[in-house]
Amino acid sequence: MAISVLKQTLEIEKLVGARQGQALLRAEALVPGAGREAIEVLLADANLTLGNVEVQKDRVVLEGVASCQAVYRQGEESALRALAAQATLSHVFEVAGAQPQMPCRALGEVEHVEAKYENGHMVFLVSVGIRVQVLSLEQQEVVTGLEGVENLETDSEQIRSVCLAAEASASALLTEEIDLPAALDARVALMDWATVVVDSVKPDLGGVKVAGKVNVEALIASGVTGRPVALIKYPMAFERLVEMPDWLAQNVFATASVSRLVTRVDQGEDGEDAALEIEAELEIRVQSAVENAVEALTDAYTTSGPSLVIQKEEIKPCVQIERQVLTDTFRGTLLLPENAPGVGTVLAVRVRPVIGGWGVEEETSTIDGVLEATVLYMPGGSDRVASARSEMPFSISYPGPLTGQSWVTVEAISAEASALMSDRLELKVSFLTKGETRVLQTYEILSSVEEGEDVKKRPGILLFWPGEKDDVWSIGKRYNIPISAVREMNGGSDNIQKGKAMMLKI
Repeated sequence: MAISVLKQTLEIEKLVGARQGQALLRAEALVPGAGREAIEVLLADANLTLGNVEVQKDRVVLEGVASCQAVYRQGEESALRALAAQATLSHVFEVAGAQPQMPCRALGEVEHVEAKYENGHMVFLVSVGIRVQVLSLEQQEVVTGLEGVENLETDSEQIRSVCLAAEASASALLTEEIDLPAALDARVALMDWATVVVDSVKPDLGGVKVAGKVNVEALIASGVTGRPVALIKYPMAFERLVEMPDWLAQNVFATASVSRLVTRVDQGEDGEDAALEIEAELEIRVQSAVENAVEALTDAYTTSGPSLVIQKEEIKPCVQIERQVLTDTFRGTLLLPENAPGVGTVLAVRVRPVIGGWGVEEETSTIDGVLEATVLYMPGGSDRVASARSEMPFSISYPGPLTGQSWVTVEAISAEASALMSDRLELKVSFLTKGETRVLQTYEILSSVEEGEDVKKRPGILLFWPGEKDDVWSIGKRYNIPISAVREMNGGSDNIQKGKAMMLKI
């Protein structure tokens, strides 16, 4: 009877390729009323929103928009002005093996913003970092059994495979109106930014419910003498159901980002309090992973009759997705430039952490990067806002090994500064670090089995001294003895003692 090989299909996720790079974007806007007066930029910021991410043959095409903002002073004015501009991103990564419809993860982050005045225009130079990962889902045939073979001994191992099963997204429009006290004398919103914190991801009827908050910060122009701007902070709660089949809504992970943020000041009438109107558009993405398992043959032999000629192969599926979300506090000292006016009152702080890389020691990783910070402040005895900018290295201890396949982000969810002395500030920043690592495991399994020559054995008694790697399986296969017989000759135990002689009956 011919050998019949039984097989089962196992879906395996593989990393096709990962790429990262930088792009320099340029945007500009006309500065109203600019003439011969000097333009002094005090604070510049930008936010990158990725729109289209398309996987094509051997490449990934990304498109997005960088929304730039600047707060500046014109001439000898004490009041501050603001303007905005946009720049488009179009970037291509070459990724060998990429094919249309393959899953792709993409991230674009602003790393540095420079704003300067040139010939009546405000020019923004924005450095952005871009990362992509392209995955594939492949069907792997796994040998699970043999039929038509007599006197057969087999060894098997359960193979696990965790892979991306589905992605779903939803948008949410958040609106809020905040009363501003009349004493603030709010005039106009100059600049705004936001960070998102996902607090919970829970299966719900019809999908996955994602809840969290959007921490909005708006820099408001004020008519108060000696305090021309004020920073308003407000957390906007959100809860959104992302539709997904119930059977996929168990092992899920969610991310959220602000794609559009608008703040406006309604000054009110007849002495009424002003109001800050906030409108934030949120993009929520949910990923679902599933785990499959199969009992695969890893080895086989016969104790008599025709032998087996086997071929083996290695497979390396993802067996676990390890995720970590942690908060950390950074403290640093920001020194003012030489000849800068001394610090009186801090008005606003804007920070941006940029990851440089990470190192692994035993089971702990260290994420290193640079924190770019800008502080707006009132100098002592002056009514003209000043700013200070600095870059400071930071380090974050991460509880687990990070690899080349890890996906890590670090965000600043809050930042404060206070004057230590007139020439320096103490900076306190809360970091939100998110990490995801796919753990791969190598398995050696049977790929094919054919009938060989008859097993040749010389009956007798053999005295055998086990080596370091010997076990009941290796001994049985070496001498074509049934595993049950080897176990019986070892006193009924699977524990083979190195160097202790065994008497084998062949």
